[in-house]
Amino acid sequence: MPNSMLDSPFRCCLPEEEFLLVNSHTIEEMHSYRGYAMGFLPNYPCISKLMVALGLESEKRHESLVTAAQGLGLEKKLRDQEICPDLLAKLQGQFFFVTDDEITRVTLIQVLVTSLNSWLFYKLMLDSCGSHELNVLLQDFVAQQRNVYRTLEEVQNAWIDTMA
Repeated sequence: MPNSMLDSPFRCCLPEEEFLLVNSHTIEEMHSYRGYAMGFLPNYPCISKLMVALGLESEKRHESLVTAAQGLGLEKKLRDQEICPDLLAKLQGQFFFVTDDEITRVTLIQVLVTSLNSWLFYKLMLDSCGSHELNVLLQDFVAQQRNVYRTLEEVQNAWIDTMA
């Protein structure tokens, strides 16, 4: 069995579809971190700043994706792609201010799960990617998300230690 789809004659998606999938996920991820940043802002500004930084990293990933898509003529399509209105409504409906220690604990778990899902998504896309341009980017995205996950894990552990 090949290590990646680049070594295989079979493809799951066309390169355009791969770019669109990764783009959609990156935009969703960006909105999630922005929501978490707002939720933590009033009572936990340090955690809010971390969420802002993670949102900015998602934005940078989006920009690098758009730049890589120029060669395929997909730049405008990716730049103009918006988050699905139903998903945006769902994300906005989940918005709340983190007001106490228990909500903080639960929300940090949600953020960690969000990060893990992104990491696994990018790994899955890397393993099935048929586009060389996207493959190069996804290698970076996987490494970045692994680091984000580890950072959030440390934040969660530090939070648990302060509550003990």
